[in-house]
Amino acid sequence: MDLLNPPRLDKRSIKKFFNRAAKSYDNAAILQEEVLTRLLQRLQYIRHRPETIIDIGCGTGKGIPGLQKRYPRARVYAADIALEMLLYARSRYRPLTRKRLIAADMERLPFAPRSFDLVFSSLALQWANDLRATLAEFARIAKPGSLLMFASFGPGTLQELAASWEDLDRHPHVHQFVDMHDVGDAMLAAGFTNPVVDAERIRMEYGEFRMLLGDLKNIGATNAEVSRRRGLMTPAKLRSLEARYREHGFEDGKFVASYEVVYGHAWLE
Repeated sequence: MDLLNPPRLDKRSIKKFFNRAAKSYDNAAILQEEVLTRLLQRLQYIRHRPETIIDIGCGTGKGIPGLQKRYPRARVYAADIALEMLLYARSRYRPLTRKRLIAADMERLPFAPRSFDLVFSSLALQWANDLRATLAEFARIAKPGSLLMFASFGPGTLQELAASWEDLDRHPHVHQFVDMHDVGDAMLAAGFTNPVVDAERIRMEYGEFRMLLGDLKNIGATNAEVSRRRGLMTPAKLRSLEARYREHGFEDGKFVASYEVVYGHAWLE
């Protein structure tokens, strides 16, 4: 642990949020499924034949069939911090065995060095306390010549919600996301070469404000900042938050939630 930079995120809470969301995740994770589809599509433009693949932050396992279809001869492993997510994935995809489902924090992976030819991760890296150290861990478990392919969220994510909360108080309510340029630097620092990073904006629209907040809760995307304000949302605070949101993210009768999706890939020599 870097004593000069203590952990910003409460990993116990992250684990609890995602364990609780395991059964509701897929119904609410429309954006996450779309990003996963786009990330898998990017693999078709890269010449690579991995024998071993790890899907880090696999959630309910939706990426596993796509990876297996793309690389039918590869052995696909899946890791996630939330055991309930893994159990749900195993119940849906019977070919998965216990040995290929691993409950682990991506910042401390229980794999031997040089284990995988493809390190794949869709919308998990934003939950890392130390991005450089996490990518260095990815590099540790990657074989020479392996590919890193991932998607994460950038600082333009949920900007409407962040601005609305800032009107009410100064406590952290929305996750702090890393800029894509810093992501590229972190890949180089971790030992990856030829990094490629790009980003796109995706907007979600909701007819009711409660639906927007409900989706965030149902996918486990709850504020996990160590310094966050504890306590339940009161009806009065909810009304105030919705009123502020109407000033920052209400267009044509819809509540808008913006996401900046950062894609990256690199090689390990």
